[in-house]
Amino acid sequence: MKGTGKAPLVGLALAAGLMTVVLGVSARWPVWLWAMPAVIAMVVAILLASTRSPEPEPESEPADSDEPRWEETRVDEVALPSRVPDYDFCFSAAVWWRPIPNATGLVHADPASLAIETVLARARELTEREVPERLGLLRHRLNGVLGTQIRDTSGLVEAMGGQVELRLSEDDRERLGRLSEVRKTEEVWEHERRCEQSKRAYLGDDALKSPGSAVVWWLARHEDKVREAVDMIGPLAQLSAAANDEAVDELYEHLIPQPRSQAIPFLDEVAPSRRRLDDDGVGGVETGPSGHPGPAGPSSGPMVVGPLNQLLDDIDLAKDSPAREVYTRRVAEFTDAMGLPEPARLIRETLLGDEGGCPGRVSGHEQPAGAADDGPGMGWTGVNGAVNGTSSGAGHGT
Repeated sequence: MKGTGKAPLVGLALAAGLMTVVLGVSARWPVWLWAMPAVIAMVVAILLASTRSPEPEPESEPADSDEPRWEETRVDEVALPSRVPDYDFCFSAAVWWRPIPNATGLVHADPASLAIETVLARARELTEREVPERLGLLRHRLNGVLGTQIRDTSGLVEAMGGQVELRLSEDDRERLGRLSEVRKTEEVWEHERRCEQSKRAYLGDDALKSPGSAVVWWLARHEDKVREAVDMIGPLAQLSAAANDEAVDELYEHLIPQPRSQAIPFLDEVAPSRRRLDDDGVGGVETGPSGHPGPAGPSSGPMVVGPLNQLLDDIDLAKDSPAREVYTRRVAEFTDAMGLPEPARLIRETLLGDEGGCPGRVSGHEQPAGAADDGPGMGWTGVNGAVNGTSSGAGHGT
């Protein structure tokens, strides 16, 4: 019954107000002293009587026992595309579905197929954006997305999926493994190539740009080897010139070690590719600084004369010495005996001054000047039997 719980409170408030009035009148209190509590008690009673008690909440209605139940079906080994063409996923999953209550009146002969189509469409939206290598991650994503129910496009059923299985064929797995290895190898090679290009650019455009920068570069890598850095100026200048396809600067030429002449210079004449010929097909004679025939240095003169002249200097045979003239004539005769008359003639004419190219003579004498008859001399026997450039018949009586 409504208001039953408030009656005691209202009666208590009225009694308090009445008792206050009785006490105030009997005790002859001032009117304001007992009138004010009596009024307050009356107001409280009126307020309690006017408020309404809360109505109880309506009981929940019982669930409709006619709601459709969930049905289960399964889809197996369905190919779904991936982000990589021709590499499909094999998709399998359980599908739960039920008809939608109060539908539009349309019916379908196989509502389970509508549920399967809905689940596959949702799965395809995910698989076609993923690469085939991420099978594990994609499987978990599919379980999460397909686990919520959704209506099909016709509005006849609602479906959801789970227990997803995803795999690739063995051939595709092998091919993807090989492609992955190739990509990794190519990536490493590309990084190495860029690193090599950077090193070449650093060496060519910076470190070896000039001999001075090459020396500074070497010294920066060997800070405690200052003396060795001085010795490396020549080779570094040569290295800098080679790196820039240029000739060595004249300022550093004297610091570059020169190669020694070959041990048997006249053998160069055997190679036709190294023979210098004049217009008549005969090795010409280069002239020195004075314009007269003769060697002008280790790299001047005919190919056989320049190296031979350098060889004589290397073995410390002084110019215009008898020993040098004897040595030169012996080389000329040995060259002639090997069937090379032209190089022999060039040696005699250029180094010995024999205009006629006559073999077996030392400047027109039978013995080199300065060699005493009874002195040690420098006796030698030529290939043709000549002794000291003179035939054996000329030197001894027969």
